[in-house]
Amino acid sequence: MNNILVYMLSLTLYTLFLLFWGKNGFKKTNTIRDFCVADNSLDIFTSIFTFTATWFSAVSMQSVTGYVYTYGYITILYSVIGWFLGASILIFAANRIRQYDIMTIPEFFKVRYDSNILQIFGGVIIIACYIFYMIIQIVGFGFIVSELLDIHYNVAIFSIYLFIVYTSFGGLFSVSKTDILNFTIVLLGLLVAATMIIKDIGSIQTMHLMAFEISDGSLLNLSSNPLFPPMTVFTLGLAWGLGTAANPQYLTRILSARNKKTAFHMISYSVIVMGVLYLFLMILGIGSRVIALGSDVIIPTNQVLPYIIKYIIDSPAGGLIFISVIASAISTANSQLILIASSFTHDIYSKFKRPHLSNDHFIYVARIIIFISATMSLILSINPPESLLLFGSYIWGIFAVTFLMPLYGGLYWQKATSQGALWSILFGLLTMAIWYPLSQKSNFLYSVHPVFPGFIMAMVSFFVVSLKTQDKNTISKAMNGDAYEA
Repeated sequence: MNNILVYMLSLTLYTLFLLFWGKNGFKKTNTIRDFCVADNSLDIFTSIFTFTATWFSAVSMQSVTGYVYTYGYITILYSVIGWFLGASILIFAANRIRQYDIMTIPEFFKVRYDSNILQIFGGVIIIACYIFYMIIQIVGFGFIVSELLDIHYNVAIFSIYLFIVYTSFGGLFSVSKTDILNFTIVLLGLLVAATMIIKDIGSIQTMHLMAFEISDGSLLNLSSNPLFPPMTVFTLGLAWGLGTAANPQYLTRILSARNKKTAFHMISYSVIVMGVLYLFLMILGIGSRVIALGSDVIIPTNQVLPYIIKYIIDSPAGGLIFISVIASAISTANSQLILIASSFTHDIYSKFKRPHLSNDHFIYVARIIIFISATMSLILSINPPESLLLFGSYIWGIFAVTFLMPLYGGLYWQKATSQGALWSILFGLLTMAIWYPLSQKSNFLYSVHPVFPGFIMAMVSFFVVSLKTQDKNTISKAMNGDAYEA
Protein backbone atom coordinates (compact mmCIF):
# COMPACT_ATOMS: atom_id res chain seq x y z
CA MET A 1 0.00 0.00 0.00
CA ASN A 2 1.23 3.50 -0.84
CA ASN A 3 2.66 5.16 2.27
CA ILE A 4 0.80 8.43 1.68
CA LEU A 5 -2.44 6.44 1.63
CA VAL A 6 -1.43 4.80 4.93
CA TYR A 7 -0.76 8.20 6.48
CA MET A 8 -4.07 9.61 5.26
CA LEU A 9 -6.00 6.59 6.50
CA SER A 10 -4.28 6.85 9.88
CA LEU A 11 -5.12 10.55 10.13
CA THR A 12 -8.76 9.85 9.25
CA LEU A 13 -9.12 7.17 11.91
CA TYR A 14 -7.40 9.40 14.46
CA THR A 15 -9.81 12.24 13.65
CA LEU A 16 -12.84 10.02 14.19
CA PHE A 17 -11.54 8.76 17.53
CA LEU A 18 -10.69 12.29 18.65
CA LEU A 19 -14.17 13.54 17.81
CA PHE A 20 -15.74 10.73 19.81
CA TRP A 21 -13.47 11.06 22.84
CA GLY A 22 -13.67 14.84 22.94
CA LYS A 23 -17.45 15.10 23.00
CA ASN A 24 -17.67 13.38 26.39
CA GLY A 25 -15.86 16.32 27.95
CA PHE A 26 -18.40 18.76 26.54
CA LYS A 27 -21.19 17.05 28.46
CA LYS A 28 -19.41 17.40 31.82
CA THR A 29 -18.45 21.08 31.49
CA ASN A 30 -21.16 23.19 33.07
CA THR A 31 -19.36 25.53 35.47
CA ILE A 32 -16.30 27.77 35.55
CA ARG A 33 -14.50 25.28 37.80
CA ASP A 34 -15.34 22.48 35.36
CA PHE A 35 -13.79 24.41 32.50
CA CYS A 36 -10.62 25.52 34.31
CA VAL A 37 -9.69 22.62 36.59
CA ALA A 38 -12.17 19.81 35.81
CA ASP A 39 -13.92 20.46 39.13
CA ASN A 40 -10.72 19.37 40.96
CA SER A 41 -11.88 15.80 40.38
CA LEU A 42 -9.39 13.96 38.15
CA ASP A 43 -8.36 10.52 39.41
CA ILE A 44 -4.78 9.25 39.37
CA PHE A 45 -5.18 7.46 36.03
CA THR A 46 -6.55 10.49 34.18
CA SER A 47 -4.15 12.85 35.98
CA ILE A 48 -1.09 10.90 34.83
CA PHE A 49 -2.30 10.81 31.25
CA THR A 50 -3.15 14.51 31.07
CA PHE A 51 0.10 15.53 32.82
CA THR A 52 2.32 13.45 30.54
CA ALA A 53 0.39 14.32 27.39
CA THR A 54 0.74 18.02 28.17
CA TRP A 55 4.46 17.62 28.92
CA PHE A 56 5.36 15.56 25.85
CA SER A 57 4.99 18.19 23.15
CA ALA A 58 6.47 18.77 19.71
CA VAL A 59 9.66 19.95 21.45
CA SER A 60 10.10 16.52 23.02
CA MET A 61 8.95 14.53 20.03
CA GLN A 62 10.64 16.39 17.22
CA SER A 63 13.33 18.67 18.60
CA VAL A 64 14.86 16.18 21.03
CA THR A 65 14.88 13.49 18.34
CA GLY A 66 16.39 15.90 15.83
CA TYR A 67 19.10 17.11 18.20
CA VAL A 68 20.00 13.57 19.31
CA TYR A 69 20.22 12.49 15.67
CA THR A 70 22.49 15.45 14.88
CA TYR A 71 24.50 16.02 18.07
CA GLY A 72 24.03 12.88 20.18
CA TYR A 73 23.40 12.30 23.86
CA ILE A 74 24.66 15.74 24.91
CA THR A 75 21.10 16.87 24.06
CA ILE A 76 19.90 15.26 27.29
CA LEU A 77 21.81 17.77 29.40
CA TYR A 78 20.13 20.89 28.01
CA SER A 79 16.62 19.49 27.67
CA VAL A 80 15.54 16.30 29.45
CA ILE A 81 17.61 16.82 32.62
CA GLY A 82 16.18 20.32 32.96
CA TRP A 83 12.61 19.08 32.56
CA PHE A 84 13.10 16.42 35.23
CA LEU A 85 14.62 19.04 37.54
CA GLY A 86 11.50 21.15 37.06
CA ALA A 87 9.25 18.18 37.79
CA SER A 88 11.03 17.55 41.08
CA ILE A 89 10.46 21.18 42.12
CA LEU A 90 6.75 20.82 41.29
CA ILE A 91 6.47 18.45 44.24
CA PHE A 92 7.01 21.44 46.53
CA ALA A 93 4.18 23.32 44.80
CA ALA A 94 1.87 20.33 45.18
CA ASN A 95 2.56 20.30 48.91
CA ARG A 96 1.15 23.78 49.49
CA ILE A 97 -0.80 25.21 46.57
CA ARG A 98 -3.90 23.11 47.12
CA GLN A 99 -4.47 24.98 50.39
CA TYR A 100 -5.80 27.81 48.24
CA ASP A 101 -9.23 27.74 46.63
CA ILE A 102 -8.07 28.89 43.20
CA MET A 103 -8.70 27.99 39.57
CA THR A 104 -5.75 29.73 37.92
CA ILE A 105 -2.19 30.53 38.98
CA PRO A 106 -2.70 34.31 38.66
CA GLU A 107 -5.62 33.89 41.08
CA PHE A 108 -3.09 32.56 43.59
CA PHE A 109 -1.30 35.91 43.34
CA LYS A 110 -4.58 37.65 44.12
CA VAL A 111 -5.37 35.45 47.13
CA ARG A 112 -1.84 35.26 48.51
CA TYR A 113 -0.80 38.88 47.95
CA ASP A 114 -4.23 40.55 47.86
CA SER A 115 -3.27 42.18 44.55
CA ASN A 116 -5.48 42.58 41.50
CA ILE A 117 -2.48 43.98 39.62
CA LEU A 118 -0.51 40.77 40.10
CA GLN A 119 -3.47 38.68 39.01
CA ILE A 120 -4.01 40.72 35.85
CA PHE A 121 -0.28 40.89 35.10
CA GLY A 122 -0.01 37.13 35.56
CA GLY A 123 -2.89 36.61 33.16
CA VAL A 124 -1.26 38.79 30.53
CA ILE A 125 2.02 36.85 30.82
CA ILE A 126 0.22 33.51 30.39
CA ILE A 127 -1.67 34.71 27.33
CA ALA A 128 1.41 36.12 25.62
CA CYS A 129 3.66 33.14 26.40
CA TYR A 130 1.25 30.46 25.32
CA ILE A 131 0.22 32.19 22.11
CA PHE A 132 3.89 32.06 21.13
CA TYR A 133 4.53 28.60 22.54
CA MET A 134 1.64 27.16 20.55
CA ILE A 135 3.63 28.12 17.47
CA ILE A 136 5.93 25.20 18.30
CA GLN A 137 3.04 22.72 18.29
CA ILE A 138 1.58 24.12 15.09
CA VAL A 139 4.96 24.17 13.34
CA GLY A 140 5.75 20.62 14.48
CA PHE A 141 2.42 19.44 13.14
CA GLY A 142 2.94 21.37 9.93
CA PHE A 143 6.39 19.90 9.24
CA ILE A 144 5.29 16.30 9.70
CA VAL A 145 2.00 16.58 7.80
CA SER A 146 3.37 18.61 4.89
CA GLU A 147 6.33 16.27 4.43
CA LEU A 148 4.52 12.94 4.72
CA LEU A 149 1.26 13.87 3.00
CA ASP A 150 3.05 15.97 0.40
CA ILE A 151 0.88 19.06 0.91
CA HIS A 152 1.78 22.71 1.36
CA TYR A 153 2.95 23.69 4.84
CA ASN A 154 0.32 26.43 5.18
CA VAL A 155 -2.45 23.94 4.40
CA ALA A 156 -1.00 21.49 6.92
CA ILE A 157 -0.90 23.96 9.82
CA PHE A 158 -4.54 24.88 9.26
CA SER A 159 -5.45 21.26 10.01
CA ILE A 160 -4.13 21.35 13.59
CA TYR A 161 -5.98 24.62 14.10
CA LEU A 162 -9.27 22.74 13.72
CA PHE A 163 -8.16 19.93 16.02
CA ILE A 164 -7.03 22.10 18.92
CA VAL A 165 -9.99 24.47 18.78
CA TYR A 166 -12.47 21.59 18.90
CA THR A 167 -10.82 19.76 21.77
CA SER A 168 -10.37 22.96 23.79
CA PHE A 169 -13.99 24.09 23.63
CA GLY A 170 -14.99 21.52 26.26
CA GLY A 171 -12.49 22.80 28.82
CA LEU A 172 -10.19 20.64 30.90
CA PHE A 173 -12.67 17.76 31.07
CA SER A 174 -12.56 17.51 27.28
CA VAL A 175 -8.79 17.91 27.07
CA SER A 176 -8.13 15.33 29.80
CA LYS A 177 -10.32 12.82 27.97
CA THR A 178 -8.51 13.33 24.66
CA ASP A 179 -5.17 13.27 26.48
CA ILE A 180 -5.81 9.61 27.35
CA LEU A 181 -6.18 8.85 23.65
CA ASN A 182 -3.30 11.08 22.55
CA PHE A 183 -0.77 9.81 25.04
CA THR A 184 -1.68 6.18 24.38
CA ILE A 185 -0.96 6.81 20.70
CA VAL A 186 2.32 8.56 21.52
CA LEU A 187 3.43 5.68 23.74
CA LEU A 188 2.54 3.01 21.19
CA GLY A 189 4.03 4.98 18.30
CA LEU A 190 7.39 5.44 20.00
CA LEU A 191 7.44 1.84 21.22
CA VAL A 192 6.91 0.63 17.65
CA ALA A 193 9.52 3.05 16.28
CA ALA A 194 12.18 2.09 18.83
CA THR A 195 11.47 -1.61 18.34
CA MET A 196 11.80 -1.33 14.58
CA ILE A 197 15.09 0.56 14.87
CA ILE A 198 16.61 -2.00 17.25
CA LYS A 199 15.35 -4.89 15.12
CA ASP A 200 16.98 -3.37 12.05
CA ILE A 201 20.33 -2.79 13.81
CA GLY A 202 20.40 -5.98 15.89
CA SER A 203 20.78 -4.75 19.46
CA ILE A 204 21.28 -1.64 21.57
CA GLN A 205 24.91 -2.61 22.09
CA THR A 206 25.49 -2.84 18.35
CA MET A 207 23.78 0.52 17.92
CA HIS A 208 26.23 2.16 20.32
CA LEU A 209 29.27 0.47 18.80
CA MET A 210 28.28 1.69 15.35
CA ALA A 211 27.42 5.15 16.64
CA PHE A 212 30.88 5.42 18.17
CA GLU A 213 32.48 4.32 14.92
CA ILE A 214 30.66 6.67 12.57
CA SER A 215 31.12 9.73 14.81
CA ASP A 216 34.46 9.05 16.49
CA GLY A 217 32.52 8.83 19.73
CA SER A 218 31.02 12.34 19.60
CA LEU A 219 27.41 11.09 19.46
CA LEU A 220 27.89 9.28 22.77
CA ASN A 221 30.05 11.86 24.53
CA LEU A 222 28.22 13.99 27.10
CA SER A 223 31.05 16.54 27.11
CA SER A 224 31.36 16.96 23.35
CA ASN A 225 29.04 19.48 21.75
CA PRO A 226 29.87 21.42 18.58
CA LEU A 227 26.72 23.50 18.98
CA PHE A 228 26.83 24.90 22.54
CA PRO A 229 29.69 25.73 24.96
CA PRO A 230 29.41 24.31 28.51
CA MET A 231 27.91 27.51 29.95
CA THR A 232 25.14 27.45 27.35
CA VAL A 233 24.42 23.79 28.06
CA PHE A 234 24.07 24.58 31.78
CA THR A 235 21.98 27.74 31.47
CA LEU A 236 19.78 26.32 28.69
CA GLY A 237 18.99 23.31 30.86
CA LEU A 238 18.31 25.68 33.74
CA ALA A 239 15.90 27.70 31.62
CA TRP A 240 13.88 24.59 30.82
CA GLY A 241 14.02 23.34 34.42
CA LEU A 242 12.99 26.53 36.21
CA GLY A 243 10.41 27.24 33.50
CA THR A 244 8.87 23.81 34.01
CA ALA A 245 8.67 24.34 37.79
CA ALA A 246 6.82 27.65 37.30
CA ASN A 247 4.70 26.60 34.34
CA PRO A 248 0.93 27.04 34.76
CA GLN A 249 0.11 24.07 32.51
CA TYR A 250 1.67 21.69 35.04
CA LEU A 251 0.52 23.60 38.12
CA THR A 252 -3.03 23.47 36.81
CA ARG A 253 -2.76 19.68 36.67
CA ILE A 254 -1.91 19.76 40.38
CA LEU A 255 -5.07 21.79 41.01
CA SER A 256 -7.23 19.51 38.86
CA ALA A 257 -6.16 16.34 40.69
CA ARG A 258 -8.67 14.91 43.14
CA ASN A 259 -6.51 15.58 46.20
CA LYS A 260 -2.93 16.26 47.30
CA LYS A 261 -2.01 12.57 47.36
CA THR A 262 -3.20 12.18 43.77
CA ALA A 263 -1.13 15.21 42.75
CA PHE A 264 2.02 13.77 44.37
CA HIS A 265 1.56 10.40 42.69
CA MET A 266 0.75 12.05 39.37
CA ILE A 267 4.09 13.84 39.27
CA SER A 268 6.11 10.85 40.51
CA TYR A 269 4.62 8.28 38.17
CA SER A 270 4.66 10.68 35.23
CA VAL A 271 8.41 11.20 35.55
CA ILE A 272 8.93 7.43 35.34
CA VAL A 273 6.73 7.18 32.25
CA MET A 274 8.48 10.13 30.64
CA GLY A 275 11.85 8.52 31.31
CA VAL A 276 10.75 5.52 29.25
CA LEU A 277 9.57 7.76 26.42
CA TYR A 278 12.84 9.67 26.31
CA LEU A 279 14.69 6.35 26.18
CA PHE A 280 12.65 5.54 23.07
CA LEU A 281 13.60 8.93 21.59
CA MET A 282 17.29 8.28 22.25
CA ILE A 283 17.03 4.97 20.40
CA LEU A 284 15.13 6.62 17.57
CA GLY A 285 17.66 9.44 17.18
CA ILE A 286 20.93 7.51 17.56
CA GLY A 287 19.60 4.41 15.83
CA SER A 288 18.39 6.32 12.80
CA ARG A 289 21.75 8.04 12.48
CA VAL A 290 23.42 4.61 12.55
CA ILE A 291 21.08 3.21 9.91
CA ALA A 292 21.82 6.25 7.76
CA LEU A 293 25.51 5.28 8.23
CA GLY A 294 26.43 8.68 9.57
CA SER A 295 24.99 10.43 6.54
CA ASP A 296 26.45 13.88 5.98
CA VAL A 297 23.19 15.10 4.48
CA ILE A 298 22.30 18.28 6.36
CA ILE A 299 18.77 18.10 7.77
CA PRO A 300 17.35 20.88 9.95
CA THR A 301 16.74 19.48 13.42
CA ASN A 302 13.05 20.39 13.21
CA GLN A 303 12.67 18.16 10.15
CA VAL A 304 14.71 15.12 11.20
CA LEU A 305 11.71 13.13 12.46
CA PRO A 306 9.72 13.41 9.20
CA TYR A 307 12.91 12.28 7.42
CA ILE A 308 13.24 9.28 9.75
CA ILE A 309 9.63 8.18 9.25
CA LYS A 310 9.73 8.65 5.49
CA TYR A 311 13.15 7.32 4.56
CA ILE A 312 14.52 5.21 7.42
CA ILE A 313 11.47 3.46 8.88
CA ASP A 314 9.57 3.49 5.56
CA SER A 315 6.92 1.00 6.68
CA PRO A 316 3.13 0.82 7.02
CA ALA A 317 3.81 1.06 10.77
CA GLY A 318 4.90 4.61 9.99
CA GLY A 319 1.21 5.49 10.01
CA LEU A 320 1.05 4.97 13.78
CA ILE A 321 4.32 6.86 14.30
CA PHE A 322 3.01 9.68 12.11
CA ILE A 323 -0.14 9.96 14.22
CA SER A 324 1.87 9.86 17.44
CA VAL A 325 3.71 13.02 16.37
CA ILE A 326 0.41 14.72 15.64
CA ALA A 327 -1.02 13.58 18.98
CA SER A 328 1.95 15.03 20.88
CA ALA A 329 1.41 18.46 19.32
CA ILE A 330 -2.36 18.54 19.82
CA SER A 331 -2.28 17.36 23.43
CA THR A 332 -0.04 20.27 24.42
CA ALA A 333 -1.61 22.98 22.28
CA ASN A 334 -5.16 22.41 23.52
CA SER A 335 -4.03 22.59 27.15
CA GLN A 336 -2.41 25.93 26.49
CA LEU A 337 -5.52 27.24 24.76
CA ILE A 338 -7.55 26.45 27.86
CA LEU A 339 -5.05 28.32 30.03
CA ILE A 340 -5.19 31.33 27.72
CA ALA A 341 -8.99 31.34 27.82
CA SER A 342 -9.13 30.82 31.59
CA SER A 343 -6.56 33.53 32.28
CA PHE A 344 -8.25 36.09 30.06
CA THR A 345 -11.78 35.41 31.28
CA HIS A 346 -11.13 34.74 34.97
CA ASP A 347 -8.07 36.89 35.68
CA ILE A 348 -8.58 39.87 33.36
CA TYR A 349 -12.06 40.15 31.85
CA SER A 350 -13.89 39.60 35.12
CA LYS A 351 -11.82 42.35 36.78
CA PHE A 352 -12.83 45.01 34.28
CA LYS A 353 -16.21 43.98 32.96
CA ARG A 354 -18.13 41.55 35.09
CA PRO A 355 -16.90 40.78 38.61
CA HIS A 356 -19.41 37.92 38.96
CA LEU A 357 -19.61 36.07 35.69
CA SER A 358 -22.28 33.43 35.23
CA ASN A 359 -21.08 29.99 34.23
CA ASP A 360 -22.64 30.26 30.78
CA HIS A 361 -21.18 33.69 30.10
CA PHE A 362 -17.72 32.59 31.24
CA ILE A 363 -17.70 29.55 28.94
CA TYR A 364 -19.03 31.66 26.05
CA VAL A 365 -16.26 34.27 26.42
CA ALA A 366 -13.62 31.57 26.96
CA ARG A 367 -14.53 29.86 23.69
CA ILE A 368 -14.27 33.15 21.82
CA ILE A 369 -10.79 33.64 23.27
CA ILE A 370 -9.83 30.10 22.25
CA PHE A 371 -10.79 30.90 18.68
CA ILE A 372 -8.96 34.26 18.65
CA SER A 373 -5.74 33.03 20.29
CA ALA A 374 -5.56 29.91 18.12
CA THR A 375 -5.94 32.13 15.06
CA MET A 376 -3.12 34.40 16.25
CA SER A 377 -0.79 31.44 16.81
CA LEU A 378 -1.70 30.05 13.40
CA ILE A 379 -0.79 33.32 11.67
CA LEU A 380 2.49 33.58 13.58
CA SER A 381 3.35 29.99 12.58
CA ILE A 382 3.48 30.84 8.87
CA ASN A 383 7.11 31.90 9.40
CA PRO A 384 8.44 29.22 11.80
CA PRO A 385 11.40 29.72 14.16
CA GLU A 386 14.69 28.12 13.15
CA SER A 387 15.04 26.03 16.31
CA LEU A 388 11.96 24.90 18.25
CA LEU A 389 14.12 23.86 21.20
CA LEU A 390 15.76 27.26 21.63
CA PHE A 391 12.56 29.16 20.88
CA GLY A 392 10.71 27.20 23.56
CA SER A 393 13.46 27.76 26.11
CA TYR A 394 13.00 31.53 25.90
CA ILE A 395 9.28 31.21 26.60
CA TRP A 396 9.85 28.83 29.50
CA GLY A 397 12.50 31.28 30.68
CA ILE A 398 9.87 34.01 30.92
CA PHE A 399 7.82 31.83 33.25
CA ALA A 400 10.97 31.17 35.29
CA VAL A 401 11.76 34.86 35.84
CA THR A 402 8.16 35.96 36.42
CA PHE A 403 6.26 33.20 38.22
CA LEU A 404 8.83 31.13 40.10
CA MET A 405 9.70 33.49 42.96
CA PRO A 406 6.20 34.95 43.55
CA LEU A 407 4.75 31.42 43.50
CA TYR A 408 7.20 29.41 45.62
CA GLY A 409 8.18 32.40 47.72
CA GLY A 410 4.51 33.04 48.41
CA LEU A 411 3.94 29.42 49.35
CA TYR A 412 6.90 29.02 51.66
CA TRP A 413 7.97 32.46 52.91
CA GLN A 414 5.61 34.35 55.19
CA LYS A 415 7.42 37.67 54.70
CA ALA A 416 6.84 37.78 50.93
CA THR A 417 4.93 40.90 49.90
CA SER A 418 2.99 41.99 46.84
CA GLN A 419 5.60 44.67 46.13
CA GLY A 420 8.36 42.07 46.27
CA ALA A 421 6.44 39.84 43.88
CA LEU A 422 5.70 42.67 41.44
CA TRP A 423 9.28 43.99 41.36
CA SER A 424 10.58 40.44 41.00
CA ILE A 425 8.48 40.01 37.86
CA LEU A 426 9.48 43.40 36.45
CA PHE A 427 13.22 43.04 37.11
CA GLY A 428 13.23 39.48 35.77
CA LEU A 429 11.57 40.50 32.52
CA LEU A 430 13.67 43.64 32.15
CA THR A 431 16.92 41.73 32.64
CA MET A 432 15.97 39.14 30.03
CA ALA A 433 14.91 41.87 27.62
CA ILE A 434 18.23 43.71 28.02
CA TRP A 435 20.44 40.63 28.05
CA TYR A 436 19.13 39.14 24.80
CA PRO A 437 20.09 41.97 22.40
CA LEU A 438 23.40 42.50 24.20
CA SER A 439 24.20 38.81 23.83
CA GLN A 440 24.03 39.11 20.05
CA LYS A 441 27.13 41.34 20.21
CA SER A 442 29.24 39.38 22.69
CA ASN A 443 30.36 35.74 22.55
CA PHE A 444 30.48 35.49 26.34
CA LEU A 445 27.03 36.99 26.88
CA TYR A 446 25.69 34.82 24.05
CA SER A 447 26.92 31.71 25.87
CA VAL A 448 24.71 32.56 28.87
CA HIS A 449 20.98 32.00 28.40
CA PRO A 450 19.02 35.18 29.35
CA VAL A 451 17.09 33.25 32.00
CA PHE A 452 20.21 32.95 34.18
CA PRO A 453 20.76 36.67 34.88
CA GLY A 454 17.00 37.21 34.70
CA PHE A 455 16.28 34.70 37.45
CA ILE A 456 19.09 36.03 39.66
CA MET A 457 17.68 39.56 39.42
CA ALA A 458 14.14 38.29 40.02
CA MET A 459 15.23 36.37 43.12
CA VAL A 460 17.29 39.20 44.60
CA SER A 461 14.60 41.81 44.02
CA PHE A 462 11.93 39.50 45.47
CA PHE A 463 13.74 39.10 48.78
CA VAL A 464 15.11 42.64 49.05
CA VAL A 465 11.86 44.43 48.24
CA SER A 466 9.80 42.04 50.39
CA LEU A 467 12.03 42.68 53.40
CA LYS A 468 11.78 46.44 52.84
CA THR A 469 7.99 46.47 52.45
CA GLN A 470 6.71 43.71 54.76
CA ASP A 471 3.82 44.51 57.06
CA LYS A 472 3.62 42.23 60.07
CA ASN A 473 -0.12 42.80 60.32
CA THR A 474 -0.69 41.25 56.91
CA ILE A 475 1.67 38.26 57.13
CA SER A 476 -0.74 35.87 58.78
CA LYS A 477 -3.58 37.05 56.57
CA ALA A 478 -1.52 36.45 53.44
CA MET A 479 -0.67 32.90 54.48
CA ASN A 480 -4.28 32.01 55.27
CA GLY A 481 -5.73 31.98 51.78
CA ASP A 482 -9.17 30.59 51.09
CA ALA A 483 -8.11 27.10 52.07
CA TYR A 484 -10.13 24.16 50.85
CA GLU A 485 -7.72 21.27 51.50
CA ALA A 486 -5.30 20.65 54.32
